[in-house]
Amino acid sequence: FHESFDAFFEGVPEDERNSMRQAYRSLREGPAGNYQITYRVQLENGISRYIESRARLYRDDQGNPLRMAGTLLDITDQVEREQRLSASEEKFASLFQVSPDPICVTRQDTGQFIEINPAFTQTFGWATDQVIGRTAEEIGLWAESIERAQRIERVIREQALSNVAVVVNHRNGAPLTCVISSRLITVDDQPCSVTTLRDITQQQRAEAALKSSEEKFAKAFHSSPDAITITERHSGRYLEINDGFCRLTGYSTAEVVGHTVYELGIWADDKQRAALLGELRDRGRVHHREMLGRNKRGDILTVEVSVEPITLNEIDCLLLTARDVSQLKNAQAQIRHLAYHDPLTNLPNRALLMDRLSQQIALLKRHNLRGALLFLDLDHFKHINDSLGHPVGDTVLKIITARLEASVRLEDTVARLGGDEFVVLLSGLEGSRELVEEKVRELADTLRELLAEPMTLDGQRLQVTPSIGVALIPDHGTTPADLLKRADIALYRAKDSGRNTTQLFHTTMQKAASERLRMENDLRLALARGELALHFQPQVDARDNRIVGAEVLLRWHHPQLGQQPPGQFIQVLEESGLILEVGSWILDEACDACARMLADGLIDADDFSLCVNISPRQFRQNDFVGRVLRSLDDYRLPRQMLKLEITEGIVIQNLEDTISKMRELKRYGVSFAMDDFGTGYSSLTYLKRLPVDALKIDQTFVRDAPIDPNDAEIVRAIVAMARSLDLAVIAEGVELTEQLEFLEQLGCHLYQGYLHSRPLPLQEFRQMLMEAPADY
Repeated sequence: FHESFDAFFEGVPEDERNSMRQAYRSLREGPAGNYQITYRVQLENGISRYIESRARLYRDDQGNPLRMAGTLLDITDQVEREQRLSASEEKFASLFQVSPDPICVTRQDTGQFIEINPAFTQTFGWATDQVIGRTAEEIGLWAESIERAQRIERVIREQALSNVAVVVNHRNGAPLTCVISSRLITVDDQPCSVTTLRDITQQQRAEAALKSSEEKFAKAFHSSPDAITITERHSGRYLEINDGFCRLTGYSTAEVVGHTVYELGIWADDKQRAALLGELRDRGRVHHREMLGRNKRGDILTVEVSVEPITLNEIDCLLLTARDVSQLKNAQAQIRHLAYHDPLTNLPNRALLMDRLSQQIALLKRHNLRGALLFLDLDHFKHINDSLGHPVGDTVLKIITARLEASVRLEDTVARLGGDEFVVLLSGLEGSRELVEEKVRELADTLRELLAEPMTLDGQRLQVTPSIGVALIPDHGTTPADLLKRADIALYRAKDSGRNTTQLFHTTMQKAASERLRMENDLRLALARGELALHFQPQVDARDNRIVGAEVLLRWHHPQLGQQPPGQFIQVLEESGLILEVGSWILDEACDACARMLADGLIDADDFSLCVNISPRQFRQNDFVGRVLRSLDDYRLPRQMLKLEITEGIVIQNLEDTISKMRELKRYGVSFAMDDFGTGYSSLTYLKRLPVDALKIDQTFVRDAPIDPNDAEIVRAIVAMARSLDLAVIAEGVELTEQLEFLEQLGCHLYQGYLHSRPLPLQEFRQMLMEAPADY
């Protein structure tokens, strides 16, 4: 270069010329003799080059600058490489710091952390100073087995790792499922691994994965089970679809990509699509909006749609995710149906009935009409379930349902409340109350006749009769609860009147129901208050007028109402379930009293029977046998002294269970008597199989036996049957000498009744035993 010094630097930008002047000035004035500076020059063709200048300043003997000698080196390629590297490192650092996914850099040889990003701390809870210099194993990051954790660590150190699912621990010990990827890099000439852990514990991380990188986005996009599409916002042209979209709609990728939404006709409702676009315009996004779509075959689909605006290659696009909720909607509809319908008969259940009843009450009031509520209960339906099984019982209920639906108008409602209880809601009945009552009674009688038609199932000929209670609307109530309650009260009266009948509600029934409720409530307190007591009715051998046993009878003295009729309150005990507690008390009290009489020498263990009545509810208890034996043992009463009196109601409920329990108790010495024999319908069938020891002739036959040939013949047959089966026979309700004489002529010498004694309180019964002749 043969030009002047100034000419050499004309191509150097002014800012850099100033830097160079400053460098020369410092060199000239400073003690150092060497300098190095990099500057940029611009060539004639406009291209800039980077020059590294290295020079030495030579001075004369007086120290004055004499000359400079050095080199100029074109380092443009080196500078540009460094700039690209710096930019790359800056991008990496920026990505590293702002990434929503946890990222860590570890040494390849030791696995020690040398850096973590903020997302690592936010996701896993460890601060930087708790991690740097330690390994993943040392901080307890891996929740995997030791073998798998070591395998993951080895792959991270030796090679790249891509999208492997692992379970890691949060600092608080909570396990998190992550997708882990790693790459090998060099940091400060040291081999390292940069590892990304993407938390996929929450399903929403799929959206974060889409945003994290194109690679992750593509993977999530194509593997998603939901239908995902990317369309141009303004044209509606499909740019990309995933396999989920193809499965949902039946279209192939070639049939969709490049075409518009309008060409394919994906949306079944234009108004819904316009509303979706409106929401997108107003809110910027759409979140879980329900839409109707159409697949390739033209079938309508119910889908849940979410739309997010995205930008791809500087083009405004829409990312749409659609999930098929057709099955979910069907399931929801089925659930709603099941919530208001009986699953067996598909009839409206109580909830739907109450809703329709509310509507009918308002409608009838507005149009000055009447309606009626018929409450039906199938008589003795439990016997069908117990004897033939629940499948047969269910079939009977379905047949009853079909008959009921066929016998009412379309505007009427047939509902099933559960078990064998049905309700028929009649509406729009015109005329006076008397005329409506007559219409309802006629319909009720028709229903009873129709339901009582015989049916044959599994070779069994069955006949089911209903009891029906009726409440008129609005005469008997203006609320659903009142009407249903009063129809139920009328039904209870129908069942109490012999079943297979219809009863219309009357206010006196409400009073009776209230009385029964009061009695039940009082009975719940009677035992604790000591209002219950046992009376003992002697059982006598007429041949020597000797007391050979006693039947224990329950009595209730109400503190305000006095002595209560046993026939009423014992039925309430049985129906309410209180008989279980009271029955146990009776057994304990009777065993205690009998044991004391035995200890006092008033009775003989080999010649006296303590007779205790057992209810069907008691007998059905699984621990009945153990309960009886426990009472006997607790009061040290010889087991052969106890005789349990059972009714035919116990027998017919479950014959095999009855026989099993009776045989087990008989092995321990307990005996049995069949109470009220002859009043039922099954005793003759089962009597041979039952291990009973005695029959008790019901007082209804004894009362008129001396004067009524029919009763006399029944008593004669019972005595003959007992003799042929080698059973003892005891007559109940003997009040007259003529009755006893008739019985003795037949060979029945054991009896109980007013002829000898009324049931006595314990002290009076003990007194009777003490006053008996010594040879007793």
